[in-house]
Amino acid sequence: MLQPQEVVVAKLLPTLRARVAQILLQDYALKQVQVAKLLGITQAAVSHYNTKSRGIDREILRLFPEIEGHAQLLALRIRGGLSKSDQIGALNAICDHVLRTERFCNYHKRVADLDPTCDICFPGPGMPTK
Repeated sequence: MLQPQEVVVAKLLPTLRARVAQILLQDYALKQVQVAKLLGITQAAVSHYNTKSRGIDREILRLFPEIEGHAQLLALRIRGGLSKSDQIGALNAICDHVLRTERFCNYHKRVADLDPTCDICFPGPGMPTK
């Protein structure tokens, strides 16, 4: 059984990091070593993100199109000098936003092979509509 946070770590966070790295490489013409230093990851990870051999989960991008805008803004802020601790806060806020949507709940039920009637995240009335 996968917890929702495990899905965030396995699918959402790598997709966000990969998109931010790609944007820094492509839109800001930074070198892989520069991007690695800015993001606090290895150059090898940046290389994998750049060649798309890992990181991007197309289904996550399809289900959560707002990720692209978040990645664009985060890359801009990082290029402007956003500290690593502020990056953590920004990534956490993005993940928290996605985690609290009905779309993520439905995705989690599917990938974790849960009962479709599960209501742990959204118990009853007041469930978000998006």
